Amino acid sequence: MKIQAEIKFDHFAIATANLEQTVENLEKTLEYPFSPGGQHNLFGTHNRLFRLGDIYLEVIAINPLATSFQQPRWFDLDNFSGNPRIITWIANTKDILDLLPKVWNNPGEITKLSRDDLEWDFTVPKKGKMPMDGAAPALIKWGSTRHPTFKMIDHNCRLERFVVNTPFAEELAPILNKILFDPRVEVNFSRCLSFEAHILTPKGKVVLE
Repeated sequence: MKIQAEIKFDHFAIATANLEQTVENLEKTLEYPFSPGGQHNLFGTHNRLFRLGDIYLEVIAINPLATSFQQPRWFDLDNFSGNPRIITWIANTKDILDLLPKVWNNPGEITKLSRDDLEWDFTVPKKGKMPMDGAAPALIKWGSTRHPTFKMIDHNCRLERFVVNTPFAEELAPILNKILFDPRVEVNFSRCLSFEAHILTPKGKVVLE
């Protein structure tokens, strides 16, 4: 199957039960402060952001002050527990409608979202978790919105490698090879899903998982 629409690595997300505590710990690890984030009222979550050049790191958590709602939260956050960890990654595309039916099964419905002056289209599966047990990236289209990295402080930290360890490596890798041309992204076989972000900072290398 020929796929014309391409995707680009956009950002990855670390889930946590305590947003401020996790951001504080990561600021000590990276040795640089995070940029402000905001609230996602549709899903009852809030976040903080950290620029890594052309992509960014998002720390996301359920907002304890959010009102209740009926639909599952994105990134399968309703079922998240344990220590903070990378739970997903997100790729952007200019043609999400063309790409959506051609990638993986059940990629999710396109949902229009907004926060402050940002607006974007996002694929959200009905049960929250991305296909291939969470290994496949969510898809985002920023449209006319300027990419969020331009509003973040740039500490000259850069992503060196992003590793997806997954039982679905044989299914995911061939699809990504056709639409994602980014040498930083690696897909490896593993019995359990996990992610690694290898980050180069002016003060040394940091690996987040």
